[in-house]
Amino acid sequence: MVLKQSTNTVTEQQVAQYNDNLELYLSQIGKIFDIPHIINEPQGKQQIINYYDSSKFGLKLYSAQGFYHYGISYDGKHKKENFKEQARIVERYIHESDAKNVLELACGMGGNMAVLARRNPGVMFDGVDLALKPLKRYEKIPNVRFQQGDFHDLSALEDDAYDIAFVVEALCYSTNKLQVFREVKKKLKKDGIFIVVDAYRRDRAAPLSPSEKTMWKLIEMSWSLDKFECIKDVEDSMREEYSIAEAIDFSECVLPSANRIARKFRYYFAHPMFARVANKLLPFDVAKGFIAAYLYPTSSSREIACYYIHVLKNDKRT
Repeated sequence: MVLKQSTNTVTEQQVAQYNDNLELYLSQIGKIFDIPHIINEPQGKQQIINYYDSSKFGLKLYSAQGFYHYGISYDGKHKKENFKEQARIVERYIHESDAKNVLELACGMGGNMAVLARRNPGVMFDGVDLALKPLKRYEKIPNVRFQQGDFHDLSALEDDAYDIAFVVEALCYSTNKLQVFREVKKKLKKDGIFIVVDAYRRDRAAPLSPSEKTMWKLIEMSWSLDKFECIKDVEDSMREEYSIAEAIDFSECVLPSANRIARKFRYYFAHPMFARVANKLLPFDVAKGFIAAYLYPTSSSREIACYYIHVLKNDKRT
């Protein structure tokens, strides 16, 4: 396993020495998309719903098992099984704590819950999602329950009911993460845990170059995000309600999966005439999402993006 702590040591000289085709990528994107339009496009709850709704078919092709997230690889090679690693990490805590009730926020098509529920038939799994479109075969699993809801307001769920809550690559969509932490806290039992798996902006010493700023904003907007927050800011919010039991940097572990996806779009971005024709056949949110998939590995290699797993313990009582 590759474990790496957040760094603030990236210098301006190092940034200037990157040789990763960023300028070429931005030029390719600019021949297909109106970059200023995308960068200035307003974001909100409905945009998030529209993005995932219109992207559902493509995401099914990406992972037929209903995973919306990157895979985690410990050996530098992408395999389909890597998509299940986030669920396996959660499962280890289920076994350690003898959990009986587990809550997933932003459960999407239900891939994580299906893996966990089938392997742990004695555990009840509840899933909440803004759009709520699980795969039909997952709705038939006896120990899962899906319901529509916003993770900023979990009042429909019972308080002090869950041993574990978790969220995978979705907290980034919240513009009020402290509210989410407080809502989850109400639902967790005393000493319950909240596992957060997500991408953030890394805290680094060197300011972003103009090209890097454009890249980063394109990633945010093409994924219908208001913004990726700095990891230190999010951790400060975490500490207001929980103690951080673990904070592990998995940035390098998701790169095999991220690079694999980026490679799939090389032809599309290298052939603008083909891409523009394809865009006429695709929902705009689907085509727009290709940009983030194409650029994310570069943002990670430049120490801008990072990918962390945080384990939060509900041991601070209000």
